[in-house]
Amino acid sequence: MDRILFSLPVHDRPDIVRDQIENINYFCPGSLICLHVAEGAAASREEFARSCDFENVVLNPQSLAFAVSDGLMHTHVSNFLHMLDTGLPFDKIVLISSDEMLVKDGLGAYVSRYPLGVHAEVLDLATDWGVFSPELLQTVAMQGFLTAMGLPLYFGGQAEGQFFSKSIFSHLTRLFIENFPMKPCGFPTEQVIGPTVAARYFVTRTDGVPPVTLSNKSNTLVISDDVIARVRSGKGTIFAKRRPGALRSPHIGASVLKGVFSVTHVPREDCDLRRHIRSLMI
Repeated sequence: MDRILFSLPVHDRPDIVRDQIENINYFCPGSLICLHVAEGAAASREEFARSCDFENVVLNPQSLAFAVSDGLMHTHVSNFLHMLDTGLPFDKIVLISSDEMLVKDGLGAYVSRYPLGVHAEVLDLATDWGVFSPELLQTVAMQGFLTAMGLPLYFGGQAEGQFFSKSIFSHLTRLFIENFPMKPCGFPTEQVIGPTVAARYFVTRTDGVPPVTLSNKSNTLVISDDVIARVRSGKGTIFAKRRPGALRSPHIGASVLKGVFSVTHVPREDCDLRRHIRSLMI
């Protein structure tokens, strides 16, 4: 079974991050977790080091600036490079956010079956997603990135729960460093770089699956105890309306719950939903 590296950018609430680590360690034992503490984080690195003192947790010595709307991929690239430097073994990297929690086990065995878990939608100006724009397409950085892959257009997709084999993410890392700065780029790089690299592999006959996280950031789904029960069953289909200005979700309206292992928008505070998920850890 593949060993997973979870790449997790954080900026505050070390206590909630600790709760998330305990959640990962319960549902995905044996994995590695690399934390990237944001530059100027509300909580200090020392607080994170104390709160997140687990054998499988590594604190990246770099602290880069990041903002969700302006790009996070450079933090994942930094985490990946640091973990290579540590020499700790891993096979897959999973990109997660600090409001995600796992709700069932089996993730390690699942990702072992696929080299990629990415949502990729080709640039389509008929959609109302603001990140699909002629201006971004024509930037020097994007043109260099696309030329290196032999693609005419870039792709977009859900960031949460993307996963990549070590070799594919190594390729992504090289392409990113060659074309983009290790700082916010003015667009959500985590929603574009991974999907575009994945699309290149998909068109060259590499099989993949959607991300492993059910997100409601692009739709009206309310994450509830019932939704979590349906995710845990791995059966059926969930329906919800797309939010204006968002890409469609790869998990809404499709029978893909067998491949969903986590949910987003878990409030980063003590709440009924977080307590319910913790009650599953028995």
